[in-house]
Amino acid sequence: MRNNQSLDQVKNQIFDIFMSMEVEEHEQRKKNEALKQLEARRGIEKHFEKKKLVEEIDDYRFDDEDDVDGH
Repeated sequence: MRNNQSLDQVKNQIFDIFMSMEVEEHEQRKKNEALKQLEARRGIEKHFEKKKLVEEIDDYRFDDEDDVDGH
């Protein structure tokens, strides 16, 4: 009977260790996914900022051409 209790204790300890490892892996996956999403958002923001800047530069150039032609 004592062996059964010891065996059950060992099984429970192993299970607890396994579950804590699963929780840690899950948390790490969540962190990695959050970082990927953040990088993607930053990439999208950078793209639109660049696009807007190019449009503003083009508008500025167009305004300068009008000033030169119109004196």
